[in-house]
Amino acid sequence: MWSIEHCRTQTLGGHLYQCTTCKSEITLYNSCLSRYCPTCQGPAQHKWIAARQPRLLPTHYFHLGFTLPAQLRPLAWRYKNIVYARLFAAAAAPVLDLCRDPQHLGAEAGLTLVLHTWNRQLSYHPHVHGIVPGGGLDTAGERWVAVEKTFFIHVKVLSAVFRGKFLAALTAAYAHGAFANDTQLDRISFQQLIDPLYTLHWNVFAKPPFAGPPAIVNYLGRYTHRTGISNSRLVSVTDQSVPFRTKDGGTCTLPPHEFIRRFLLHVLPAHFVKIRHYGLLAPANVKTKLVRARELIEQNHPPPPPDTAPPAATDAPRDATADDLPTPTLRCPNCQGTTFSLIATLLPVRRRRNHPPPHT
Repeated sequence: MWSIEHCRTQTLGGHLYQCTTCKSEITLYNSCLSRYCPTCQGPAQHKWIAARQPRLLPTHYFHLGFTLPAQLRPLAWRYKNIVYARLFAAAAAPVLDLCRDPQHLGAEAGLTLVLHTWNRQLSYHPHVHGIVPGGGLDTAGERWVAVEKTFFIHVKVLSAVFRGKFLAALTAAYAHGAFANDTQLDRISFQQLIDPLYTLHWNVFAKPPFAGPPAIVNYLGRYTHRTGISNSRLVSVTDQSVPFRTKDGGTCTLPPHEFIRRFLLHVLPAHFVKIRHYGLLAPANVKTKLVRARELIEQNHPPPPPDTAPPAATDAPRDATADDLPTPTLRCPNCQGTTFSLIATLLPVRRRRNHPPPHT
């Protein structure tokens, strides 16, 4: 909270610039660089989307979601590292295993998962979002096996396998002493927690594809670098209440201390990786299997030739891609000039852990 509170203030220091056109002076204070800061996550999102564009496959994609049942949320809150790691593994396993099954696809799929721990009211709600290409690379690496654009895997099958994988991993963790220091979780209470979960329906969804691969990465980029709440959702802030927008035009009003408490619910363990890639999209495969998959897709569906003609004038809006995202440009508030000279460095009152370039 200290980092967010002092983001882009004189506490963190900054730089004093002078406009080369009108000689006006502009002070820019340093960013906190916290991954929970809504302001700092904008540039990070832009960079992440640009880096992911070369890894897009020219095919349709599906959006997946895997949610832990409410009964497991207290355990997940107390043991974040243990539960979140098994949530990732249990969500990735059914997608990869079912796609490898010859009765379904018989191919290696790719999957990117992103952890979220909140809902629109900022309550604790751990779940992962996933993006998966609509097909996979066969075991011989000689054929791209595509799936229909309207159906990927039945959610009932995904839900059942997801449930089994997670509960089995959690039981194995308990057997290896992962919760040994928890006096409230002896063997009997653990079984009383786990056993009823085998009969519950676990919420899993698989949505049809979006409007093209670039839109997929832009959509996922909003998920990867989204904090529990953004500044735009705040209606007002007073000493008595903090109202913010939720869904479908609704609002939620909380006392300031409760608002801060809910925000802090979603702070992850130190160094925890909340974006993970599997299958074709795993780091070990992006220069081998992913490249081969792209070649095979383009053999059957070659990309259209680049259009050298100037674009026709139109007032119709178009979907934004990573290339369309505006690069932040500093402008002089007096003359709108864009060239500046650095004339002074403002020392911070308290140094932060990371120091970005001056223009941030």
